[in-house]
Amino acid sequence: MLTLVSVFFVCSGIGIAAHIAYDLISHKQSMKIMNIVWILTGLWGNYLALWAYRKFGRSKQVVQNKMDMGGVRSMDQSMSMEDSEPMKMNMEDMPMDMDMSMDHSSTEQSSMANMDMKDMSMDMKMPMDMGPKLPKWQSVALSALHCGAGCTLADMIGEWISHYIHFEIAGSMLLTNWIIDFILALIIGVYFQFYAIREMEKISVGRGLAKAFKADFFSLTSWQVGMYGWMAIVYFVIFDSYPLVESRWTFWFMMQIAMLFGFACAYPMNALLIKLGIKKGM
Repeated sequence: MLTLVSVFFVCSGIGIAAHIAYDLISHKQSMKIMNIVWILTGLWGNYLALWAYRKFGRSKQVVQNKMDMGGVRSMDQSMSMEDSEPMKMNMEDMPMDMDMSMDHSSTEQSSMANMDMKDMSMDMKMPMDMGPKLPKWQSVALSALHCGAGCTLADMIGEWISHYIHFEIAGSMLLTNWIIDFILALIIGVYFQFYAIREMEKISVGRGLAKAFKADFFSLTSWQVGMYGWMAIVYFVIFDSYPLVESRWTFWFMMQIAMLFGFACAYPMNALLIKLGIKKGM
């Protein structure tokens, strides 16, 4: 029964990740690295990941731009149709001497109108470029998921490395797996964080890497602690007398659950890091 449940959730994760990847073709994230983050999140987050993606992850910027541009265009058309005839009649009925006296004032009014239109277009452009500001809990969740994506990719790579290349540290295969996973997660996580920082700030590579390490180390460590805690229960309690290896569906289902525990531990840590200014919210 557990094997069937494992097959269902692991396959669901793969299917949801594929669905998100397909949807991202037409709804690309404003921050490029988040395209990868959402796909990796779908692998372990399953239906929760799909809900989160639909709730606050899916980019609505393109749709909003079309709606805004359509609104501006329709407003311009309605103004031109309604105002063209009265203005034409007024210009024809206007005396010549008034026309001469209004040349200077009309020039000033047209220049002021142009400035107002530029200001209005800038005001309309800013929300389109910046996008809507997310609620705090969603921003923190995105930051935690960003960290978790590096952990997810590292764990998938690390587990298969230790599966095919047999070596042990301190006589423990589990400890070997965890060390490999943590090192890979730190490398990939810092790269993901560096990529995000470089998109938000124009800083040097050295400074960007230093900020990425500072921002990601505590977040990543908290994620791994939650994940390792659950996997310790899996190995020493649930499957104490039954070998759980990477080639079994049940192993990857347990890893999906481990990622949920990782997210639960990383969320408050990310909230604290953002509050202290060490990390920026997504």
